[in-house]
Amino acid sequence: MEHRASIDEMSAENKPAICPLADCQAVVQHTHLLRHMISEHLDSRARTLPFQLRLREVSTGQRTLLMLAYRQLIVDHDQCLAVLNWSSDSRIDLMEPQLDLPPCHQGLSYHLPVLVMVCRTTWKSLLQQDDEKAFQETRDLATEWGTVYLLWLVSPFTRRPVYANIGVLNSQMQCVARRNRRRVRNFASRMPISQFINGLDPFFISLNEDQLDELCDGGGNRVSVFLEVIIEGEMS
Repeated sequence: MEHRASIDEMSAENKPAICPLADCQAVVQHTHLLRHMISEHLDSRARTLPFQLRLREVSTGQRTLLMLAYRQLIVDHDQCLAVLNWSSDSRIDLMEPQLDLPPCHQGLSYHLPVLVMVCRTTWKSLLQQDDEKAFQETRDLATEWGTVYLLWLVSPFTRRPVYANIGVLNSQMQCVARRNRRRVRNFASRMPISQFINGLDPFFISLNEDQLDELCDGGGNRVSVFLEVIIEGEMS
C-alpha cells in the first residue's frame, strides 16, 4: 500500500500545470516547460528591458548574477528573471528530457530548466490567501512588516530534490542581506502558506523593503540589488 501511494503521489506531481508566470494561464506539460518559456516568454530585447526573461546554460556550482530593480516590480505579480538550464551527471534518471525545442535550443533537451522567480507582495495579501482566521491572528505582522519580497526557484518534476544557494548582494557584490540554501520547487505545486509563515517552508526566501534599501547605494533609479544563484544539485 505504501508503494502504491508513492506511485500515485509521483503521478500527481508530474501532471500538467498552469505556467508559473503571472497573467499566463497556459497549461504546460513538465516535458514542455522550456519550450513554453522560449516560445511565449523569451524576448529578443531582453538585454535592453529590465524585466525580460534571460536564458542561460549552467553547470553545478556555477554562479549566476541577476540585477533586480525591486521597487519597479508589479505588486502580486510573479516574475521570472531567468531560466537557468542546469546540466548534471545524474540528469538522465533525475528528470524527463525537455521535448520539441527549437533547433537552436536542442542542446538543452537534457538540462533541467530552473526558473528564478520573484514577487513583490504584502503580508496582508499572503495571509489572506490562507484564510481569514489566520489573517486576524497575525494582523500585527501584516501591519508591522508591510511590503515583502519573495525569492524562489521552480522547475519541472524531478525524481529527487535539487538544491541551490540564493544570495542577495549589493552593488559591490557583497552578501550583506543573506545567502540561503533552498530546494528547487516543482512548478506544479502551490505555496503552503501556513508552513511559509511559520518559517518551515524549504523553498522561499523573504526580505522586507527596509532590508533591501539598506543594500543600495543611494536612492532614486539606483534602487537595485543583485541576486546570486548557484545550483548545487542533489544533496549528498
